Amino acid sequence: MIGPARRVAAGGLQLRLGAAYATYFLALGIQLPYLPLWLQHQGLGPEAIGVALAVPMVTRLVATPVLGLLSDRLGRPKALLAVLSVLTAAGMVALAASGSAFAIFVVLGLMAMSWYPGLSLLDSYTSRQARAGRGDYGRARQWGSGSFLVANLIGGWLVGATGAGAVVLLMLAGQLTHVGATLALPELPRGARQPSPLSGRAARLGLLAGILAAALVQASHAQFYAFASVHWAQQGYALGTIGLLWAVGVAAEMVMFRFGSRVVVRFGPHLLIVAGGLVAVVRFAALAADPPFALLLPLQLLHAFTFGATYLGTVELIARSVSEHRAGAGQTAAAWTGGVAMAGANIASGRLWEAFGPHAFLVSCGIAAAGALLAVAAMRLQPHRSASGG
Repeated sequence: MIGPARRVAAGGLQLRLGAAYATYFLALGIQLPYLPLWLQHQGLGPEAIGVALAVPMVTRLVATPVLGLLSDRLGRPKALLAVLSVLTAAGMVALAASGSAFAIFVVLGLMAMSWYPGLSLLDSYTSRQARAGRGDYGRARQWGSGSFLVANLIGGWLVGATGAGAVVLLMLAGQLTHVGATLALPELPRGARQPSPLSGRAARLGLLAGILAAALVQASHAQFYAFASVHWAQQGYALGTIGLLWAVGVAAEMVMFRFGSRVVVRFGPHLLIVAGGLVAVVRFAALAADPPFALLLPLQLLHAFTFGATYLGTVELIARSVSEHRAGAGQTAAAWTGGVAMAGANIASGRLWEAFGPHAFLVSCGIAAAGALLAVAAMRLQPHRSASGG
C-alpha cells in the first residue's frame, strides 16, 4: 500500500514532468506552424524554405545518437536536459539576429543539435520514471500537446498583431520557461545493467522494422508541416483561423495522450503504428483534393491517430524492447531514424509543392502506406503481448 507521503511525492513529480513537456512545446507550438511564415518574411522562397526546414533535420542526425549514448554513459539525464535547454535558448537568440539565408541555415542547424534530441531524452527520462511507478508517460505528455495548442492559438493572434518578424522572439520566450522546468526535475539514478528484453534475430529485426515504420508514418507529415500554413494563408485564411486549424489537431492528439496508457496496453505499439499509417493515407488523400474549410476541421481531428497514436506506439515499442541502462540510446535511435526520414521528405517537399501544389499530399499517402505495411511485418517478427511494457 502506498503511503500518503509517497503519493504526494509522486504527484509532485507528475506535475514537474507535465511542466517539462508543457514548456518544451510552447516554443515548438510557435515554430512548427509559424516559422515558415518568418522564413518567407525574411525573403526565402518555397525551395529555400524546404531547405531551411530540412537542415535541422539533417544536423540533429549527428547529435541525436551521440547525446543518447552520452546520457546513458553519464547517468545524469536531468543535468543533460538542462544544459540542452540553455543551448537551445542561445540558438534562438542567434536566429533572431540572422539576416541572410545562409546564416539562417547555419543557426537552425546548430540549434537543432540541442533542441530536437532534448525531446527524445525527455521521453526516455519520463519512461524510466513510469517504469518505476513514479509517473504516467501519457498524462505527462498530454501537457505538451495542450501547451502546443495554446501556443498555436495565442501565437496566431500575436503573429497576426505584431507581424511574422516576431515569430522567433516568441519561440525564445517559450524556451526560457523550459530552462526553468528542466532545472526543477529530480535527477535519476544510473540505470541498472540488465540483459536485453529481446531474444532472437527475428525479434531484433522486428524492432528495427517497427522503428522504421513509425519513422515513415511521421515523415508523411513533412509536406503538411512545411506548406499547410502557407497554402491556407494564400487562400485567404486569417492567421487566427490557421492557428485554430492546428489547435484542433493538437486537441485531438491531447485526448489520445490522455488515455495513452490504456490504449497501448489494450492494442500494443505495433497496432498503433499501423493505425497511424492507415489514417494518414485517408487524411492526406483528402487534403490533396484541396477541401473547403468545413472539411478541414474534421480532417485535423485525424491528427490524433496520424501523429499521436504513432508517437505513443514508438515510445512504447522502445520501452518494451530496450533495457533501462540503454533507454536514452533506444529513444534517440528511434528519433534518429525518424529524423532521416523526415529530412528526406522535407528536402523533397519544396520541389513537390512547386510542381504539384496540394496534389503533393498524394506522395504523403504513399509514404504513410509504406509505414503501415512495414509495421504489420514488424508485428509478425516481434510480437508483444498486451499489458506488457513500460
